[in-house]
Amino acid sequence: MAGELIELNDNGAWSWFMDERVRVHDDKLIVGSVRSVRTYRTGEPDADWGNVEVAVHDLATGSVGTQILFRHFEQDDHDNPSFLPLADGSLLALYTKHKREQYIYAQRSESPDLLRWSDPDVIVSPKSSSGANTTTYSNLFRLPSGRIANFYRGLDQDPNYMYSDDEGVTWTYAGRLMHGEDGYSPYLKYAQDSGGAIHFVATEDHPRQFDTSLYHGVLADDVLRRSDGETLAVIGGSAAVNVRVWDFTRVFMGDPDNVGWMTDIELDGDDRPVVAFSVQKDGRDKPQFAGGDDMRYHYARWDGARWTSHEIAYAGGKLYAGEDDYSGLATIDPQDTRVVYISTSSDPVRGHALISDSDGERHHELFRGVTDDLGETWEWEAITRDSDCDNLRPLVPRWDDERTALVWMRGTYLRNHGDWTTAVVGLIRE
Repeated sequence: MAGELIELNDNGAWSWFMDERVRVHDDKLIVGSVRSVRTYRTGEPDADWGNVEVAVHDLATGSVGTQILFRHFEQDDHDNPSFLPLADGSLLALYTKHKREQYIYAQRSESPDLLRWSDPDVIVSPKSSSGANTTTYSNLFRLPSGRIANFYRGLDQDPNYMYSDDEGVTWTYAGRLMHGEDGYSPYLKYAQDSGGAIHFVATEDHPRQFDTSLYHGVLADDVLRRSDGETLAVIGGSAAVNVRVWDFTRVFMGDPDNVGWMTDIELDGDDRPVVAFSVQKDGRDKPQFAGGDDMRYHYARWDGARWTSHEIAYAGGKLYAGEDDYSGLATIDPQDTRVVYISTSSDPVRGHALISDSDGERHHELFRGVTDDLGETWEWEAITRDSDCDNLRPLVPRWDDERTALVWMRGTYLRNHGDWTTAVVGLIRE
């Protein structure tokens, strides 16, 4: 292990389509997670299953505390909160259930130690004529006007947008960014540039349903644009947006031998988007759930005129048997987009299985990669090795410090997004 391991929560997990899941705020590391029905250490039943929880690590003293936002909310990693600092120094947290209701839950911290929170407020997402109006995910941003924006999955399971002009007390529906067709449900990851514009990378659908490609777009002042600035649409309160995912700029072309799924998007020092994503290579002509034994990580950059993409590492095998496209994930360092952290069960360069000396089993380990030629070649350093469990879904929060905070899940995913035994852990790297 490259550093001293900090246990932030003894039982927790998250999906990767809500941000920021991890923040450094007021010299504290804030991490949200959802508790499992089984404990990480013993696999025994956990009476606090389904809790939405916040862990607070004081970076000055080293102390760790946890607080429950909602007890027995739902045992599903999609229910993880996203966080945003408010003008008074407190934090706002938004979270949802997974496609079960039309509500978004909002809470705010009440004290400087961030371990006291308000009771939940319920935000009602609007209904569509089709009745497909359940919510999933929340992604919070502060716009240049001071307005708070939340990008979430809502009407017709499309990416939608609501905003608050009173620090998250009341919310107004602003429209949808795009919509799928013939039942497609786009998946999006978001990032904000220094001017306040919201960049996103999207797939047409879930990769189990479609041989997904990746597309990039930008939202600024309610105008949707392609990577090169070409205007596609102005969004508003109407649900009748005619923009499709494939109207945006294609980053990566998927096919039966190359099924893409984004894991992260960040902006480099010139405010140009950088995307990390996984590619499933072995699914052609196979029944569903029979592939996923050969995945690779890719890294794509916009140079101001075009997108370039490079395969950068072997990603190993799928996370669990029920999904062919779920990798351990890759994340981009927001302070230095030349740096990527990956979770893989294969050697990132040579591709052979990582068999642990501790138990003789294959596990996902973490690696740090650095490129000095815009992603064409990489140097890899092991962060974990010879583990007795998997190391999954790494995250690096923004932090104005010479150190780097690395947070991830350590344990096992068993069957699906509602069945895991993992602790939330981290390292502070000098």
